[in-house]
Amino acid sequence: MQVIGISSGKGGVGKTTIAVNLATELANQGLGVMLLDGDLGLSNAQLLLGSRVNYTYAHVLSGEKDIEEVVITTSSGVKLVPGSSGSKTLANLSRLQLLGLIHGISTLPDCDVLIVDTAAGITDNVTVLFSACDLRLVVVQNEPASIADAYAMIKVLKKEYDINELSLVACQVRSEQEAMTIYQRVNQVTMQFLDLDLSYAGSVRADASTCLDAARKGIPAVNLHPSSILAADIKAIATNIMSGPIDKNSGSIKFFVERVAKTI
Repeated sequence: MQVIGISSGKGGVGKTTIAVNLATELANQGLGVMLLDGDLGLSNAQLLLGSRVNYTYAHVLSGEKDIEEVVITTSSGVKLVPGSSGSKTLANLSRLQLLGLIHGISTLPDCDVLIVDTAAGITDNVTVLFSACDLRLVVVQNEPASIADAYAMIKVLKKEYDINELSLVACQVRSEQEAMTIYQRVNQVTMQFLDLDLSYAGSVRADASTCLDAARKGIPAVNLHPSSILAADIKAIATNIMSGPIDKNSGSIKFFVERVAKTI
């Protein structure tokens, strides 16, 4: 099993759109995919997947439900472990509470790919989950605050967690050339000040009409508009990351939970 973490320093850059569509594309390829909505307090992956969620992490944390009872199988074939929306408690879990919550997923059946869609920013909930993933995708757009926050996140991961393998995804760009320019700018700074050479995972070009239509209908764009720019870019990222070397330390959901525990 490969664990793919998707995060960003700044919110609103397209992180969850990428996570949902990447999960759907991999499921379309015949892989068993589980999406863990790690934005515990402000989750919306279920909206983009068009799924009704009756129970969330909040019910697990309160002891009302076991983790198996909140997992749903979406119409796109992706299994979703839903977060909660509008929960201040879940958005500010202590490390011990986070460990207890994540420990629950160790009882879930293994899959081919586990995608962890974290919240934006550099809180403990974000960095602990993200650092435990096999492949870590940092989403950034061509905007000063997004680039600055992405660098801040990378700096924390490097200095506090000794993370040396990170990949950049340039989002909402006009061209591949613009995406490469963003990557080179960020990588130049991380090389100079952090001695960290970032990988490039790909880009997602701006496709506002497709994104809006998919969100309104609750159908991932790769299924609703398979010939769109967005779908093509997601497919390219999927091919890129799945054709790379398999992490020899990956293995199971239980092993992922153990790595989270070690980080905490």
